[in-house]
Amino acid sequence: MKNRLKGKSLIQFPDSYIMLDIETTGFDPDFDEIIELAGIKYIERKEVARFESLVRPENRIDPYITMLTGITNEMVADAPKLGDILPQFLDFIGNTIIVGHNIGFDINFLYDNAERVGYPPVMNDFVNTMRLSHRLCKNLESHGLEYLADYLGVTMENRHRAMGDCLITEDCFEKMRSMAEALGGIPRLESELTSHSANANKIVAETTDFDSESPIFGKVFAFTGALEHYTRSEAMQKVANAGGINGNGVTRETNYLVLGNTDYCAALRGGKSAKHKKAESLALKGQDIKIISENTFLDLLDMKGE
Repeated sequence: MKNRLKGKSLIQFPDSYIMLDIETTGFDPDFDEIIELAGIKYIERKEVARFESLVRPENRIDPYITMLTGITNEMVADAPKLGDILPQFLDFIGNTIIVGHNIGFDINFLYDNAERVGYPPVMNDFVNTMRLSHRLCKNLESHGLEYLADYLGVTMENRHRAMGDCLITEDCFEKMRSMAEALGGIPRLESELTSHSANANKIVAETTDFDSESPIFGKVFAFTGALEHYTRSEAMQKVANAGGINGNGVTRETNYLVLGNTDYCAALRGGKSAKHKKAESLALKGQDIKIISENTFLDLLDMKGE
């Protein structure tokens, strides 16, 4: 995993911030590309500016990503390349606090690509609305944006488009702000061992000291392909030790399918396993499932409550 010197992950509701979202061809900054950028700037809780742009990637957009986002190769054909548009977006962001849902992924992409185009790394402090959801909406079966929006009564329009997700997240953010104000503050979260910690592979956690705000905690993981950094059993042990759940295959309960890096690269060229295809099918039906590389799995292990 990369040693990114990112800003602080804040548990608060700032009055001045950038609501941010990006769309990408996957979850790994080493292999995947940004195809859309969007941000809304708020000063003292009032919108003052917007930024929105498609991005022309170096490689063709996979049909699955097109089905998920609606972004086609034709739509990005005349869009600016990332090296041309990213500096403008970074200038728009400046040093402002960044807010977004599961924002750690977005910041990793911005951080790595900023370095590639010769900009300083993105070190803004940030607020992950998923962390706020864990504290204020504890009874949700999943804290994905669709589930949170439905729980809060927020209308979902233009989901999986960068500006659409910014607007959905902003509505959720303000509703949670009101909830926190009514409670007199943001509640603390207790880390608890769930009954799901025992998994199909008989790998059990070696600790009971879990970070319940980790992106791994309470999530169901499946693995496919050869891993570079761990054996399969070692990777599963990492999941169990973070309070996650291991599964033998891809099911309706799976939240993450982890592909070995070699398999992830092959998938970008169209070589997808049966597990991979099943995961894509479930995602397109609305399941909260993400297909990630081993590198991105390592990032998840390192997020620790982002």
